[in-house]
Amino acid sequence: MLNKNRKGVSEVVANVLIVLLVIVGIAVIWSVVKPTIDKSSQQIQSDCFTVQVEPVSCTAVTCSSYVASQSECENHGCTYTSTTNPVTCTGTNIKAVNVKRSPGAGTFENIELVFGDGSNTGVVPANPKVTQATLTELSTNTIYEQFPTTLTGTGQKTVNTVLRVNGNLCQVSTQPVNCA
Repeated sequence: MLNKNRKGVSEVVANVLIVLLVIVGIAVIWSVVKPTIDKSSQQIQSDCFTVQVEPVSCTAVTCSSYVASQSECENHGCTYTSTTNPVTCTGTNIKAVNVKRSPGAGTFENIELVFGDGSNTGVVPANPKVTQATLTELSTNTIYEQFPTTLTGTGQKTVNTVLRVNGNLCQVSTQPVNCA
């Protein structure tokens, strides 16, 4: 015999309750996960991915050839030591590093040069700073810096570039360039 007075929840009501529980569960999980995602996305520096600067060439600078003025001497990384005729411009192991910026919008604080000697590396910030204002898209710039004296390896002398964005170092260029 069938008992027609059974009490219980109908199938429709049960399905509606399950759907509501799933929606509430998703809302609770999202409220926990969303702040973590927002915090992580703020830490990612998108400019590290959009701005690319590569070294093109690296050549030695002969400081004694810059004798026209004090500013010309100093602009080439050399030291201006005399104002009398003939003027004196000195410096050793100065490298002229030509860098090229690829297409891509973005900002960066400075370029740092990574010199290597086959066994060690030394990082030198470009001085004066090379920023997005002085190195626009598809342009080139020459940076004059002294090859670090701490590098004493006998291997090939190379230079690479790295960008500083919001205080963090970003990409290292893909291929170092040999220094003459």
